[in-house]
Amino acid sequence: MPSIGLVIAEYVCPTIGAILSTLTFSAPIKSLKSCIKNGSLGNLNPTPWAFMTGNTIGWLAYSYITLNLFVFFANAPGLLISIWLNVGAMKLQYYEEIIKNSTIQSTEGESGDHHGASAEEEHENNEVHSSNNGETNNDSGGNNISC
Repeated sequence: MPSIGLVIAEYVCPTIGAILSTLTFSAPIKSLKSCIKNGSLGNLNPTPWAFMTGNTIGWLAYSYITLNLFVFFANAPGLLISIWLNVGAMKLQYYEEIIKNSTIQSTEGESGDHHGASAEEEHENNEVHSSNNGETNNDSGGNNISC
C-alpha cells in the first residue's frame, strides 16, 4: 500500500493544481460577458487570451507526449475557455469597427458628400446585415451581441 505522502504528492496536489488552473483560466469570463452586454471591449485587453491559447496548446502537446492526464485535465478546459474568449473579443472588435465605419459614412452623408449616390442607396449602404446562425447582433443602438 502506498504511503500517504506519496498519494498526496502523486494525486491530491496535481488534482488541486488542475482545479486551480481551470479557475485561473475562467477568471476573465465575467468581464467578457459584461463587455458583450455593453457591446464594446472598452478598456478590456484581450491580448493575454491569445497567449493563453498558445500556452494551453503547448501544455496539451506535452501532456500527450508524457501521457500525463493531470497536465491534460489542467489545460483542456483552458483551451476551450481561451477559444471562447478570443472569439468573443473578435466579435466585439468587428462590431466596434462596423459602428465606426457606419458613423464615418453617416458623417459624410450629413456633410453633403454624396458622390452621386441617392439617399436610398446611402441608406442601404449604412445598414448592417448579419446572419450569425441565431446569434444576436443588434446594430440599432441597443448594442446587444452574444457569443
